[in-house]
Amino acid sequence: MIINIWDKLKQLKNVKHKHFIYVSYNDYKKYGLLFRIALSLNKNYLPCKIYRKSYKQHTNIIIIGLKWYGKKVKRRTNGFAKEQLNTVDDCLFCGDKLYKGNITADHIFPISKGGNNSKVNLVACCEDCNGERGDMDFYEYFFSKRKDLSSKNKINYFI
Repeated sequence: MIINIWDKLKQLKNVKHKHFIYVSYNDYKKYGLLFRIALSLNKNYLPCKIYRKSYKQHTNIIIIGLKWYGKKVKRRTNGFAKEQLNTVDDCLFCGDKLYKGNITADHIFPISKGGNNSKVNLVACCEDCNGERGDMDFYEYFFSKRKDLSSKNKINYFI
């Protein structure tokens, strides 16, 4: 068991994924602090915590590092937003109906704070919420809009 965790920590220090680094939710619950320390030694990634129920073939993962792209990332995210119309009906933040004219892609970890345009860093929401949020922390804004969620359900909402 200890050898397995040691191997994971070495991988986090040296990993070179195209956009992000992830770990399973259960592993993060047990060894989150060790993962964050190992990630801090990898200078190519910006530490963050993004919960995802699923991303392509992976399920119940936590993104713990985004590839650093800086402020000059091209903002071509409209294609992502239009793709989401098939799977998302309402705005994640306010619950308004989404349609072709008001759907936008919002960055969980903003470009201004080192985020990137990988799909794992994007959510579909309405233009009003996207503009209102600016570069406010995602979870802070989300829970200020979704007061109906109790503190116990906050983390479980994303997993």
